[in-house]
Amino acid sequence: MQNSFFSELQTRKSAKYIPLFLFFLILLGTCSKFRVDDYNPYLYGRVKLGKDLKELQVSIVNRVPTNVPNQVAVASGVIYVPDFEQSLIKAFNSDGDLKFVIGNSKEKQDKVKTYNIKLGRIGLVTVSDGDDIFVQSRITKEDAKSDKVAENIYTKKSGEFQTEAAEAVPSVILKINDSGKLSQTIYADGVGGSTPFGYVERMEAGNNDLLFVFHRQNGGMKLSIFDESGKLKNKVEGSDFKDSLNTQGDSYTWYVDSFISHPDGDYVLGSFSFYETKSGRFKNRKILRYDLKDKRITPIKEIQDPSETLYWVLNNDNFFIWETEVEEGNSIRLQVHDEDGNHVNNIRLNYPPPRGLWRETWMDTNDEIYSMKIRSGYLEIHKWK
Repeated sequence: MQNSFFSELQTRKSAKYIPLFLFFLILLGTCSKFRVDDYNPYLYGRVKLGKDLKELQVSIVNRVPTNVPNQVAVASGVIYVPDFEQSLIKAFNSDGDLKFVIGNSKEKQDKVKTYNIKLGRIGLVTVSDGDDIFVQSRITKEDAKSDKVAENIYTKKSGEFQTEAAEAVPSVILKINDSGKLSQTIYADGVGGSTPFGYVERMEAGNNDLLFVFHRQNGGMKLSIFDESGKLKNKVEGSDFKDSLNTQGDSYTWYVDSFISHPDGDYVLGSFSFYETKSGRFKNRKILRYDLKDKRITPIKEIQDPSETLYWVLNNDNFFIWETEVEEGNSIRLQVHDEDGNHVNNIRLNYPPPRGLWRETWMDTNDEIYSMKIRSGYLEIHKWK
């Protein structure tokens, strides 16, 4: 009888502790949403702006450098900088010393290693994990026909847009191997194709020499995935998701924000913005996962704040949502979400003032975060930690 009494007493005590334990578990999960890891930039490398071949050659208009790239490619300790003035790719080490040049340079210097490849007008540049260089090369109107494309003001992050249709200059993507030789010319329909790219918004190298190009074709944005041989492996566009996007009749209109692939190319996250058809008001943003092998689409996340946008898919299947912190002014927040869409952490990027000096912030295949700014006659590349 006495043992039964003590057993019942212990059971009651345990019952009191269980809800308390569950409470702390829930609190811990909630706190992870508000936890913030502060990242700060450190100088990775810098390149001198000037007129010499060993510098980044730019034009100065009203004491402001022009034709400066918004971002560069970094791989194996080398900084690949497009020189728009000379139609060259210049490769610098982190100390700003020129290692080699890709393109037809008008200036010849004996001590500068040059790989003579006709590049045309340079656009985006990215480098693979095998040090192959992908260069968007714009071609002339005589070489290919270009299409006029209307501006979609809803997809512009900066709030700036044109009221007239912009003409997208046709381009191809040149793949240059680590020996400095042109190995492939990639069209929108792959190596050996005939359809040039029009407007290209993003170009990223993935794992195993994959190439991801987010571009406009036939009036819509799509993601084209090319394999190591330059063949078109997959393409993803808005129509692939239409059966999974509930628009509630004609009440809402949706637009493609972006398609971002996992670096291995196994799946793509698609981001879509919904607006009220009559008023044009933003309703929400939806993120869906598209598994390319079995063509399966899975809803992942719904976002109510228009300032939060899908930014990057990491190698570990987490993904970043970019959130502009208006109150702070000199920082942004990267929300970290797991593959199921759960908000698990935050990273704050604290930009040292003045904020206006900082240009683009981007990531590479190794999930490293970089930013760039111009200061005291140098193009500075900063890495975040």
